[in-house]
Formats: sequence, C-alpha cells, structure tokens
Amino acid sequence: MTVNNLITKNEFELFYLIELTKQKVKPLSRWEKPISEQTREYIRKQGLYLDVISRKTFLRYTIYETIFSTSSHYLDFYRHKFNHSLLRKDNPTKRLEGFLFGYPSCCVNQFIKRPYISNELSKEDQSILFHWTCQNCQITPELIPYYKSIYNRVIEWYRNETLENKQQKEIYISNYRRKLQTTIAALLVSTGLLSAQTSVDTIHFIPLPNDTNNNGLSYAEEIYLGTYEYGLLDDCQYYAKFLKSVVDTLPTSIQTNRTYKLEQIFRGVVQCPKCGANIPMGYVTIINPLRNLQIDIPFIGLHFMENGYFSYGNDEDYQRVDIDTLKKILYPFDPEHMLTVNEDSDGDGLTDAEEDSLWLDYTINNKDYDNDGVPDGAQIAEEIVRLFPKLKENVSNIHSYIEFKPVWGSENCQICGSNHNMGYIEITNPENKRSYQMPYISLHALAHGSFAFDGTVHQNQRLNAVELYRAMKTHMLFITEDSDNDGLKDNEEKYFGFNPNNTDSNDDGVCDGMELALSFVESIKSLPTEPSMSEPYIEYLDMDGIQLCSVCGYEIPMGIMKIYNPLINTTTPLEITYYAFHFLEKGSFAYEGAEEGRINPIELSNYLNIALVDIRPELTNNTHFILEQNYPNPFNPVTEINFWIKKDCDVTIDIYNLQGQFIKNLIHKYYIPGHYKIKWDGKNESGTEVPSGSYFYRMKTSYGSLVKRMSLIK
Repeated sequence: MTVNNLITKNEFELFYLIELTKQKVKPLSRWEKPISEQTREYIRKQGLYLDVISRKTFLRYTIYETIFSTSSHYLDFYRHKFNHSLLRKDNPTKRLEGFLFGYPSCCVNQFIKRPYISNELSKEDQSILFHWTCQNCQITPELIPYYKSIYNRVIEWYRNETLENKQQKEIYISNYRRKLQTTIAALLVSTGLLSAQTSVDTIHFIPLPNDTNNNGLSYAEEIYLGTYEYGLLDDCQYYAKFLKSVVDTLPTSIQTNRTYKLEQIFRGVVQCPKCGANIPMGYVTIINPLRNLQIDIPFIGLHFMENGYFSYGNDEDYQRVDIDTLKKILYPFDPEHMLTVNEDSDGDGLTDAEEDSLWLDYTINNKDYDNDGVPDGAQIAEEIVRLFPKLKENVSNIHSYIEFKPVWGSENCQICGSNHNMGYIEITNPENKRSYQMPYISLHALAHGSFAFDGTVHQNQRLNAVELYRAMKTHMLFITEDSDNDGLKDNEEKYFGFNPNNTDSNDDGVCDGMELALSFVESIKSLPTEPSMSEPYIEYLDMDGIQLCSVCGYEIPMGIMKIYNPLINTTTPLEITYYAFHFLEKGSFAYEGAEEGRINPIELSNYLNIALVDIRPELTNNTHFILEQNYPNPFNPVTEINFWIKKDCDVTIDIYNLQGQFIKNLIHKYYIPGHYKIKWDGKNESGTEVPSGSYFYRMKTSYGSLVKRMSLIK
C-alpha cells in the first residue's frame, strides 16, 4: 500500500498526524473528517490503536471522529468522556483536550483567554503545529524540532512516493524509517522531553517529606512507576491523570474477571481546600477480583488525581492515595514494554530455564500460573521492583544493598521515550556474595513488568530473572512492624529484651533477629527424640520429594518437625516444616517460596522452654562498673571479656545458655578499682566443650548487674 494510493494531497495532514502520534510526540490524535476503511487499516498497521466515536452538534446532527494513539488507555479515556456526547467547546473541555492532544498547558490557557494572540514564532513554524502557541512560550520551542523533523521527513517521503522504480522506492522508504527513528531518539536524548502531554498544575501540589526532587512522588513511588532517575514534575502529573482516566473507564457493576468500581455517594459536598471546587462526599472502591485486591479512594482524592497529584487535603493535614496498591490493581504491567523473549514457550516474559529454576508452580506451558491476569514474568518483576526501596545505599551485612553509579549522558526507552541516565546500578548480596549490575533503564522496564528492555544505548538487552532475584534476596526477609529491619517485630524485641530501634542491640556484630533465630536452631537440634513428660522433645516426619529454596536454590527435603512441650499444658505440638527450618538456620523467622509464612519466636521460645527474661539485666543507672562486649564475637575457641571497676565491690561473672541454665562461673572475688579481663574457652563447669550457639555472660556486683550475649561458632 503506497501513500499515493492511500491519501490525496489534501489529506497530507492526516499522514503527518499519524507520524506525530506514532513517534509519541502526540499522546492522542483526532481526525474529524471521514476516512476510508483502507486508511483505518493503514493506521492500525502503523502500530496505533484506533476507534471511531460519534458526537452530536447543537443542531442534533451526528458527526464521527476517528481517534488513534499508541496506548489503548487514551482511547478508552476519550471514548468514556466524549462518545455520544454533545459537541461543546467549554473551557474544561478545551483544557482536557489540550492534555490529551499534547498541547502545552500555558498555550491552552492563553488560547482560552485570548485566542490567536500574536506570538514569537515564524509563520513556517506555527504552520506545522496543531496548537496556537502563547506569547514567550517556554515549551513550544522545545517541541519545534520534533514537529519540524517529522514534517520534513514526511514531505520527503511523500514526494518520493512518486518514484516509478519500485525497488528504489522500497529502499528509500526503509532508509527513511531508520532515519526518522534515529532523529526522534536523538531529539529525545538532547531535550529530555517526552512530549507536552502533561499540563503542570501547581495549585493542587502538596509538599511531601523526603521528596528530594520536589516532583510530588517519593523515592519508592518513582521506583514503582518506573520514573526513577529522571524524576520530573510532570511524571506525577502524568501518572495521576492516567490512573484517574483508567478509574473513569471501569464498569460500575460487580465483575468476576476484570477490575471494577463501586461508588458510595453520601449527601453533601466537601470543598477542595486548594481550588474551592465542590466535590461530592463519598468514595469509590476499586476492586481487582483476579488479584483479590481493592482500594478505597474518596472523591476528593480523585479530584486531586484529576489535577495531577496523589496527595489530597491541605499542606498541613493531608492524606495520600496508595500508589503501590492502585498500580497493582489497575496497571500491574504494560504489554507494550513486555518485549518478546527467546526460549519462552508460553510468552510470559520468563525463559523456560528461568521458570524451571523458580520455586512456584511455574511451567513452560502456562503463562499465568495463578490466573490473576498478570503473566508470571511480570509478577516476578513486580515483586523484585518492590525490594528496591527497601535496600540501603550503605553497606549491610544483613540485607542486600544498592549503589547507584550514574555517568554523564542519557538514553531513551525505545518503547515509551522516557529518559534515563546511561549509568548502572550495582546490587550486592552479603549472604551469598553475589553482585549484579544493571543499567538504569532496566529498572524502568522492571516497573512495567519486563526483564527485557530496549534503549537507545542499551539496545535489545535483558536481565537474568534468576540471577537478579538471588542477588536481591537474602534469607533475612523484610517483615512488617519491624522498625530496624532486623527480622523481629517491635513487640517481639521488647519481649526478648532487645531495642526495637537498634538492629544490633548488644553491638556484637550479629543482628538481633538472626542472633535469636540461630540460638533457637541450636536448641531445636539438641532436643531429644524420645517422648518425655519432664522436658521438650521433637519428632521428625520425613516425606517424599524436595523443595527448592526461593533464595538460594538449595534442594530441601520435604518434611515436618513437631516440637512437644509437656510443661506448657498442651498436647498440640508446634509444627515447623523443613523448608521453614532452612530459613531459620539462615537467621530468619520468615520464609517464602513454595511455602510462605513466619515462625512466631515468642511461641517457639515457649515450646523450647527458653526463658530469656530470667537473666535480663537489672535496670540500674550506676556508674560503678562497666561490662564490655566480648572479643572476638562470634568466637572459636576462646574469647576475652573486659570490665572496669570504679568502686570496691564483689564481682561474679557467670555463663548461661539461652534456656537460662548455668554453664560456668568465670569470676567470683573481691575487686578494687581498675581495668580487668577474663577469658572463656567455650567449656562448661566440668571442662566439657559446649555446642555452637548463643550464650549470655552476666556480671553481678553489689551495685547491680549487666548481661551481654556472645556467639560460639565451630
């Protein structure tokens, strides 16, 4: 099909509009004249979504509009707003159309107040635009190169459609396409602009704490949305309006296989504290039945989203839409960013080898193993993306940590045109010593559900899902209600005598959660297997089969251990699977993968008859003595304990295990002021070596006592 056969010279503007839309200079375009089915088919072959809607004039005549875009969401939004509606040109409609068609907001506002006022553009430049630019416009000059390049190329291509030699024509068209894409990519890199598709409204802006680039999004939200690194103000504007437009198109009746909304409207209105608009009281519940997720957003929240922001209220007292949950419900992945992957039999974004290495019920012939509407690859990408905000930029010996290494220069996503630094991100796993590097643009692709990415610099590349996952994950999983990320909930830390705001309460180099977990492991391993009425015991139930650890890939035999404690007046054992125990051996009470859950450390301590509270230090503010942390710690086979005496007193230093049982007395004598030290060789009172594990040493004086922990590792 040739351009000459497709359109006449008078319809050149349509072809120009198609190219502007295809290159994402315009997010949405509208053609108000009749076009043939042949032309519609051509538009579709350009990779554009297309729809035809009807409108009514004031004289009740029906007219038809053809709309097309690279994104079906824009068509859905436009159809929802205008299909079968009265053709009107009021100010709100003009502003909305300006946003959809990619016109600068300043030009739209100026045109509403004073249309066709003289501007600084030449007639030639103004003639290739689809909006009238305002005086001293700061945005349009940045757009002119986009329009001019496409306009000139289209003119050149159109003219060469008259070439008689078919082979020569095909070569020319092929070269044109390549030149056009290269030109647009270069312009995007040089300007850093996608288009003028977002109108920046600062009236409804509410400052966020820790929003370093002041763009209305937190660091975590920029990661979730795939906008981290360029972080422009219109990122928030775009996604707030985009997600609001998706909400507008949702059905209002209960659905079983697609997302829907239910509106709860109350009597009365609430006034927007920013613009004074009257907003209905009530809220909308948005439900994704396939993912079993839902969110409530008040109408005032939707009003702020419509104006480009996720916070609503006033600067001092505001609430915020949960972007993470809303994205999981409405837009968990973007099909356009999910590029084709080699050796991916079911087209879910994971290679067959990766599916075989992962722990869930993934198969190479099932694109969506849990039938939640999200391909398996996109679901794994979604999980990994949500780990990034949790990683610290400082070196850690507990969780994986991250380093951002930007360089001079930027590149653009070939799918959506977004701009990214050309540098890379390095993730280091302290547990398995893995290190993984990935370019900035790949983080953008992950946020859209894809391990594959295509940039103007990093072209047609892909992250290895398994290697990245195992670099990101340690067995010490993140849990809720854990202020210091040490694997224990705050209430559990208080129960066991730890500081909820200090990862390593006793400064012994081992985080509190890991220290407690490892001590429980030793206690469990030492339990007798013979039933008893006077002490805890354990029963092992082996099963056929193995399970792969989601973090390290280790093969774990299937089975259950049952811990009985006749002293707590119950015949019900505490059951721990071998899989969960594998994570406990790595220092984590939480586990995930083929099984997911968490061992309750308080419940486990009761079953093991461990009473840490029995040897908690007496609370004293005295300054008569100092007990230092042993060194080295962990140790094998000998460690040294230093202490200071500032006033004459009797001193006793004893060793206990985690059950509070006495192990050995190191000192029991009278001391005068001074600095002293004592060594422990890991043996009990009878000279027998004690097993690996955690132990307490308590210094007791006339003025009080202090307790610290230490770990023996053989």
